[in-house]
Amino acid sequence: MNPQVNFFNSIAHNWDNIVIVDERKINYALEELEIAEGDRILDVGTGTGVMIPFLLERIGKEGKITAVDIAENMLNIAKEKFQDEDRVKFLKKDIEVETIDELFNSIICYSVFPHFCHKVETIKNLVDNCLEKEGRLLIFHSQSKEEINRIHEQKDPIVSEDKLIDFVTQKLLFEKAGINVLKGVDNEDMYLIIIKK
Repeated sequence: MNPQVNFFNSIAHNWDNIVIVDERKINYALEELEIAEGDRILDVGTGTGVMIPFLLERIGKEGKITAVDIAENMLNIAKEKFQDEDRVKFLKKDIEVETIDELFNSIICYSVFPHFCHKVETIKNLVDNCLEKEGRLLIFHSQSKEEINRIHEQKDPIVSEDKLIDFVTQKLLFEKAGINVLKGVDNEDMYLIIIKK
């Protein structure tokens, strides 16, 4: 089994106590994503569903969220919190090796990007195969890359090498792979990348 799965399953019960939910920053990131009522959203690495209430607010009664995670314990907590079967569907999948045969208006990678083993390839696959034409993909952390990297270094050997790199370098890697980067924020406040198909 993927050691990351065991790690995230083991911390799931305490995740909501340790995660920092900064509503101002989350709302800013979602404004950049330009979500509309009725949109279909893919929430990659949903964890305990931190982004779900913010997304439900924006997609209205007709919108849909597909929330995906590799850790069953994280998903179980999210399912308990959000029992809205008409608008929220939960899937246990490893997005790096398993496919989702569906198209979405927006894809969100909130607090998950450093944990991808093949970052550029995974994002390219999501854009090419899961994003509608003109759709947007958000990579977002509500802390600086330095802070995220420090947390991962100190947390556990399993995630100690799961790092963010500076936006300029990451943008070049994406563009080399044919990924259209619209915007980036890489400062002491947050790390954000917007990609458009």
